[in-house]
Amino acid sequence: MVATALVVMIWLAVVAESDRRTARIPNRLLWPGVLAVVVGGLTAPHVLIAALAGAVPYLLAFTRRWCGGADVKLGFVLGGLLAHPVAALLMVALAQVGVLIGHRRGGPARRPHGPTLILAAVLVLAIG
Repeated sequence: MVATALVVMIWLAVVAESDRRTARIPNRLLWPGVLAVVVGGLTAPHVLIAALAGAVPYLLAFTRRWCGGADVKLGFVLGGLLAHPVAALLMVALAQVGVLIGHRRGGPARRPHGPTLILAAVLVLAIG
């Protein structure tokens, strides 16, 4: 269990850094997580429901070009990792607060969502 958590933490750090540096998350980093959530959801349907709760708000934002497709996939994976729809929605809400704070501080108009979304997921896990 500890080894799995360590692998996930390293993966999240790589995803966050990739998005922070390039404003892109390569699909090769995301598809293994998507696959893991789908496979896990086959035996635990609540995982898929939580994954959808994490992805649908980003899918709606994607249709308005407010985020990229990678953010939708990342929301799906992180929602699945949280494994509870309310936790996934809280993650999305916290991530948006983080994005708004970033916009208020200035800087580039287009900011990567990945690092904030990952931080929000970690915070939701921490508060339990």
